[in-house]
Amino acid sequence: MVSSSLLETTISLLLLGAVSSYLGGILFRHRERLISGVISFLALLGGLISFSLLFPMVRESQRILLFGVLSWQVDLLGWIVAEIGLLLGTIVCLYSVVYMEEDTGTSKFFPLLILMTLSVIGLAFSYDLFNLYLFFELLSVSSFVLVAFRKEKWEPVEAGLKFMVMSVAGSALILLGISLVYAQFGNLDLNYLFTVSGGSSVWVPIILFLIGFGIKAAMFPLHTWLPDAHPEAPSGISAMLSGIIIETGLFALLRILLSLGASLPWGEMLIVFALLTMTAGNIMALTQKQLKRMLAYSSIAQMGYILLGIGMGATYGVASGFAGGVFHIVTHAFMKGLAFLCAGALIFRLSSGFLSDMKGAGWRMPLTALTFSVAALSLAGVPPFSGFMSKLLIYQSGIQAGTAIGWAGSLLAIFNSVLSLGYYLPAIATLYSKEKGERVQAVKEVPWTMTAALIVLCLLTIYLGVQPDPVRDWIFRAFSLLKGGF
Repeated sequence: MVSSSLLETTISLLLLGAVSSYLGGILFRHRERLISGVISFLALLGGLISFSLLFPMVRESQRILLFGVLSWQVDLLGWIVAEIGLLLGTIVCLYSVVYMEEDTGTSKFFPLLILMTLSVIGLAFSYDLFNLYLFFELLSVSSFVLVAFRKEKWEPVEAGLKFMVMSVAGSALILLGISLVYAQFGNLDLNYLFTVSGGSSVWVPIILFLIGFGIKAAMFPLHTWLPDAHPEAPSGISAMLSGIIIETGLFALLRILLSLGASLPWGEMLIVFALLTMTAGNIMALTQKQLKRMLAYSSIAQMGYILLGIGMGATYGVASGFAGGVFHIVTHAFMKGLAFLCAGALIFRLSSGFLSDMKGAGWRMPLTALTFSVAALSLAGVPPFSGFMSKLLIYQSGIQAGTAIGWAGSLLAIFNSVLSLGYYLPAIATLYSKEKGERVQAVKEVPWTMTAALIVLCLLTIYLGVQPDPVRDWIFRAFSLLKGGF
């Protein structure tokens, strides 16, 4: 099939790019970063183009045998998530070619970025629990290595170790859950499990999956690795972690819940976690002095909105809940990716991540400040930006549910959006402060490859706010086609 050919081309380009990027960096040490980065960018761009051509062929779910070995089930919902991962990975790679100029070992950084992106695609299309677990492990390993990439300093190593320990614990719980499912049903195919599972006997593996994937998704109270990882990771990796990686963990959990737990009332549980996650994330973000740490807690809060939409959809059967949750994955990838890349640009020039050192930086770095303002306002749900449009669907889902819990969830979500302005607006005001910090006096705008990445993400954030219908309609259609998780 044509779809199989295009997908094989995408995977081949990514794998070839990872190997070539590493070898190119090793062979040309004097230009390691440039050679490795450019090769990786071209591989990701080629993979993005090839993968995008799949779109007309994913209107219906279909199984393919990749390279005659690996069985995947390709559907529109998975394509949307994988496309976002590829697009964000390509933009981050372009940004990092210059951003990583002070770092060593970049011949490993860029191949790991490709593998991280590849694992997102694998998680989007794996319908077998064991294959899903393998791609989840690839995602975890590449993630915590990149978090601890600046190993000459203790703080990144400590953050990476904390992430690794929590991730390994989550993986062990997931593996135990898979074992229990296999022991009970003798099969790990999610489509099969959708037809045979039911009753309270699957609650134990579902709880294990919820905790295991919840760690990767930074659900409260399993979020503690994220605020430590972001300030220490390279900013491009922070953008990937918050933009798509934690969402991918939640997406994998959603596939399992829709299949294995189809007959169980797990939606109420997600609503509770959602309200706790968004409220705790926003409250903790209010007190932060470091920009990236503030954005990390903001990511936790944003995960709450995604959980709330999915929980409302599962509990009350409102289509706007599921669609709003996934649409917020899409919008969050771009607006939070933009926020972290802007933070990285400021740190790149100021050599400090503290907000107090960024006073007046917006006058010296106008493009960075403007795009950060767009990202922050969008994250807060201010119209006409994309964050407002995805949150609006989530608010609507609670109201359409017509219950006290639904209304309470929507009202608390709106309150949290207003609360988030309590740290987004001061951050914007700091950048445009008339009082300039000492570090700001001689700074200038970042190089063009970095600004290009900011502009692309900014335009996407604005476009999805002004013209949300195409992507939103794709998501509604994707859910209407689902039978179980696929």
